[in-house]
Amino acid sequence: MLDRAEDTLIIPIENFRKENIGAAKEGKKKFDKETAKFCQSLERHLNLSTKKGENHLLEADASLEMEQRHFFQASLEYASLLTKIQEKKKFEFVETILSFMVGMMTFYHQGYETANEFKPFMTDLQRRLQRTRENFAATDSEAEQLKKKTLEKAQDPGVLNKMYTRQGYLFLMEKKALGSTWTKHFCQYQKYQKKFSMMPYSQTVGKIMNGETITVKECIGNDSIDKRFCFDIIPEDKSIIFTFQALSDEDRRLWLDAMDGKELTHSSSGKNLKQDGFSLDETGFAFVQWCINFIESKGLLDQGLYRLVGVNSKVAKLTQVALENKGSNLPSLDEDEYELKTVTSALKNFFRNLPEPLLTFRLHGAFIAAAKQENKALRINNIHALVHSLPKPNFRMLEILINHLCKIAKLSDKNLMTVSNLGICFGPTLLRPEEETVAAIMEIKFGNVVVEILIENFEKIFKSVPDADSIRRQPPPYIPPPQPLRKDGHQSPPLTHFSPNRSSSVEPFSSRSNPQNLSNFSPIPTSPAHSIPYSNSSSDQKPRAGLVLFNPMWNNGLPLNSSTESLTNRTGPPPRPPLPEPKNYIYPSTWSTEPGSHRVSNLNASNISVDLQLMF
Repeated sequence: MLDRAEDTLIIPIENFRKENIGAAKEGKKKFDKETAKFCQSLERHLNLSTKKGENHLLEADASLEMEQRHFFQASLEYASLLTKIQEKKKFEFVETILSFMVGMMTFYHQGYETANEFKPFMTDLQRRLQRTRENFAATDSEAEQLKKKTLEKAQDPGVLNKMYTRQGYLFLMEKKALGSTWTKHFCQYQKYQKKFSMMPYSQTVGKIMNGETITVKECIGNDSIDKRFCFDIIPEDKSIIFTFQALSDEDRRLWLDAMDGKELTHSSSGKNLKQDGFSLDETGFAFVQWCINFIESKGLLDQGLYRLVGVNSKVAKLTQVALENKGSNLPSLDEDEYELKTVTSALKNFFRNLPEPLLTFRLHGAFIAAAKQENKALRINNIHALVHSLPKPNFRMLEILINHLCKIAKLSDKNLMTVSNLGICFGPTLLRPEEETVAAIMEIKFGNVVVEILIENFEKIFKSVPDADSIRRQPPPYIPPPQPLRKDGHQSPPLTHFSPNRSSSVEPFSSRSNPQNLSNFSPIPTSPAHSIPYSNSSSDQKPRAGLVLFNPMWNNGLPLNSSTESLTNRTGPPPRPPLPEPKNYIYPSTWSTEPGSHRVSNLNASNISVDLQLMF
């Protein structure tokens, strides 16, 4: 058995290291190459004179847009590759260990008693592996969709940090004896204080230098120099004028809009608060009840219920009939006009296309926080209290749906739709995030846990009122954590995008610039389109410069400390958030450590340090 250990254990792990870790290194090289190439192309493009012909400028814009698209694609592929490798480690490594252990159990036939003691653990591990693999498949699918959406319509990076009215890269003109030079700066502006911070930084150099902060008196567009996209900032406390060059005409307009410049062009908010379609009204309830009655009368025993997808045209036809008739005159349950998978897909589409998810955006972070509780009883109690804080239509619709899913789960031995499978089908639908980000995709598994708890504890959650202690123990409301600060008081620049053809639909600046509204925003992890300059400093450490892909202090939309004070009550720069406390993980009950127990001690399993809670 030990002679085969290298073939069954060492070699697969070594192959995983060579194939996956090696691929990540190659992806890093490609990403760095595309970053340098795009930044150089951007600087050449911005140095074009306005005296060039119109056709020449159009060709230059088209060439830059192509370079930008290649750069975006390389950055998204690199981020996706890192995510895949991180997730694959959780099941491929453990799967190799599991394969080795199965062979070891076969070798020890004479130790039947020992093998019998290991059986519950092996079964539990297989179940966890299956769930992890399914979570990976769902996460990978969502990540691919997010990549496509990002390539089709990129977000405006200047408004991602809600602590600032606008931020991004600008080129500052510095006058010298023999002319002038343009230096790239990362700039941030707070409208309610009129504070404008600028810090020299270039991705090709990577060196972070000290910047300065000024109070803006006036902002004026400047078309008098031989550069495009320029504007001037007049500070209150200095007698000089700062001339900046934006990355595009649209970027220049947004900076002027943020600082109340003289060339303002107001744009309406790009958020569509309500889409045409279903809502939680009589039509929606009638349609959902019809779908549930159809499924329960025809297909509770069908294998793969809710996992088989119907034909899009048929699903759209059924949805259109329900909308046109306002939930009435739906087909009879005895008719065979629609297949079962068409009805199940239509039901899932109903919840997916609601203007707001059934568990609401407001309670999204609280539900995720409850699912992350280590104590099972506390998880159930917190979710119990949160469900009863939903609006009445949401509570009623959720009760109807979960009651239906309970009936399906009771027949899982025939339809193969276990509670975990139902959680995978409905978790992303009932608890979708307000902002589609990679960080939100990584939280999908906790949404699945919420649905599982609702199904397993249906009677307690929906038929009883939560006690007062459960309500008091709910996770605290979300407070956006501050980004790390350098010693000079400036935040480290986040990653940014550049899009000359970006949509002009932006969120009103007044809603972001009011300090009273800061606590209403949730952090949006920055997409890795550029390398992020990041500095970390404390009272006893020198600043360190490096590259990160996201802010490690962001705890998936959750407060790091329940006692964290509101940002609106602080004076001066906000403190760095505290690190999370160490977790005490609970291992399976089969790992007995009581005196005299021989369940695992025969093989020194007490020395095994595999952290199952961390993996799954």
